[in-house]
Amino acid sequence: MKDKELTKRKLIEAVGVIIKDKGMKAVRISKVAREAEVDRKLIYRYFGNLNNLTEAYISENDYWMLFADQLKKLSENLEQADNRIMITRILQEMFKFFLEEDEMQNLILMELSGSVPMMRSIHNVRENLGQKILERTDGHFENSKINFRAVAALLVGGIYYTVLHTRSNGFNFAGIDLKTKTGVGAILETIANIVDWAFLAAAQ
Repeated sequence: MKDKELTKRKLIEAVGVIIKDKGMKAVRISKVAREAEVDRKLIYRYFGNLNNLTEAYISENDYWMLFADQLKKLSENLEQADNRIMITRILQEMFKFFLEEDEMQNLILMELSGSVPMMRSIHNVRENLGQKILERTDGHFENSKINFRAVAALLVGGIYYTVLHTRSNGFNFAGIDLKTKTGVGAILETIANIVDWAFLAAAQ
């Protein structure tokens, strides 16, 4: 059992090395086996096929997948009145994770390019998780002029774009330096302010 788990770990890590160096399209059975230094037959034995192996890697490196259990526990532990805090924490942690994880950035770039069909299934899982979280907020915004799902969409999209833009064009964006604690703090504080505004506006 120990050897099996070690081999599975080597295969998953091999996929990551290949994606980081040459992109998703370079992931092939022979290349993964060679990188992991194991028999290619073990990919089929332990994962069934290359797609399942690749999805195992993606699941470990996607923010929403990686933190799915933590987010579930957080949402269950907070009372209805604390939904604002829950959403704020989730978005802030997402920004910090995405800013620091190059591999997560690569996955989102692949998803946005639409060049890898497999990413659609990962997107659907992530979307379903997001829906469950947002369902917790629907009652607060019912009969108000605030569409919080639209607010959340803009915040998530803004997080992705801000990080990806600074990755390609330096770490300054709109005069904010994301290499500094001050810059990161400004983004985190603004996320909280926007969520606070939405919840307060809906209550008026």
